[in-house]
Amino acid sequence: MQSPLEQNLPEVRGTYEFSKSLKEYTTFKIGGPAEVLYIPADVDDLAHFWANKPKDVPITLLGEGSNILIRDGGIAGIVVHLGKGMDAVEITDDVLFCEAGASTGKVARLARTNELTGAEFICGIPGSMGGALVMNAGCYGSEMVDILIDVHVITDTGEKKILEPSFFNFVYRNSTLPEGWIYTGCTMQLKAGDKNEIREKMRFVNHQRRGSQPLEWPNAGSWFKNPEGPNGPMAAWKLIQESGCRGLRKGDAQVSEKHCNFFINLGAATAADMEDLGAEVQEKVLSQTGIALQGEVRLLGDRVQRF
Repeated sequence: MQSPLEQNLPEVRGTYEFSKSLKEYTTFKIGGPAEVLYIPADVDDLAHFWANKPKDVPITLLGEGSNILIRDGGIAGIVVHLGKGMDAVEITDDVLFCEAGASTGKVARLARTNELTGAEFICGIPGSMGGALVMNAGCYGSEMVDILIDVHVITDTGEKKILEPSFFNFVYRNSTLPEGWIYTGCTMQLKAGDKNEIREKMRFVNHQRRGSQPLEWPNAGSWFKNPEGPNGPMAAWKLIQESGCRGLRKGDAQVSEKHCNFFINLGAATAADMEDLGAEVQEKVLSQTGIALQGEVRLLGDRVQRF
């Protein structure tokens, strides 16, 4: 027997799955199920769904699943996964367009193949391009807003639009998207470059990541934002280390000993373990330094299942 939510879903060319585990859709390999998981066939299918989606039903967007923690009770309502149907990348001269479901690694590699420089830093940011837009992702002195020409969206009514980056107020690790809108892609201005030099830049970024980040364990990237200090941004990892939290553990959730601002899943961590570990670290840092760290990883769903 279909639930009321199932009965009210619009007809789509993509797929619906029900009570679908989301563990494999996240880099943490943690999390409960989606009440409904919708995977659009393409951007037009998504626009149709968005224009006809059920009223008063929460909708959560999911890309490559980095920078998030899905709580153990899962996510009520509809989870929209932007994946293979929305991962196109197109290059014309020195301009690159990509859809929101394309992985950052795919975009960086295709730019390199076409001898275009400017996107090397993206290879150091795990996740999808949609997530990179949401967070204005960046590393090693570069960020998304630096190379954007325009941004593609679907509005709350299902209308497709292309707008200038200034509309979204891109700032450090954040952007402003009107309620009910979603990023569906972006166009980036790159420059002609030497393929060997581009390859070396990407190797440097990946070498730095491998040397300083616990990539051998499931993680979601930096747990906390770097706070602003009197002389500019402060290193969250250093504050965590100085507060005695290196290696701190709850169940199989642990503060990485390699990089203290990375929390890792040692194999059987629950989302509750991870969330509670973050709260304990936050309390210890505040007690030791007087600085209130702000989370960078987004917490999604409920601790207890309600569907």
